[in-house]
Amino acid sequence: MIELLMVIAIIGILAGILIPVVGSVKENANIAASKSQLSGYVNAINLFKGEYNYYPFAGLLDDDERLDLSDASNSQTFIETLSARTTDGSYSKTSGAGNRRQIPFYEFTESDFFQGDSTTAQIADRFNNTNIYILIDADGNGVLESVPDPENPGVTKDIRTKVSAYVQQDGANPDYYLYE
Repeated sequence: MIELLMVIAIIGILAGILIPVVGSVKENANIAASKSQLSGYVNAINLFKGEYNYYPFAGLLDDDERLDLSDASNSQTFIETLSARTTDGSYSKTSGAGNRRQIPFYEFTESDFFQGDSTTAQIADRFNNTNIYILIDADGNGVLESVPDPENPGVTKDIRTKVSAYVQQDGANPDYYLYE
């Protein structure tokens, strides 16, 4: 009986060690998948720039040259512009932020949407966090100014790139940045 209790205790200790490790591995995998998703968006915006010689979403950027995708209307315009489709999957009949030729620059999948539901027209990461920000060098100087510094929360810095993205924490989910 004592041997059985010792085996159960050892199994309990090992489970106590492994469960947090498995959780952190899953979180890191979700962060990697979300960064890949953000990279796809950045590449699509750069393809748009290559095709039309200007960046999309100029009218939607705030003073920090940032497109806030947590705003539902910005998210819908983002989807329609880069995919040349409406959120129900039909071809967009509008020019969606300048995509006059209706060229699909990015193919959105269910995993790009909040809770995997494309009818929400809300972009989300793998944690279902909608606090996604796309940074676009609207003034053309090749520098994104006053972006959050990943190493110093609450501090901003300038980065030398034309388009990037980051996700801000929404409670339990982590911040992560393409420019780390």
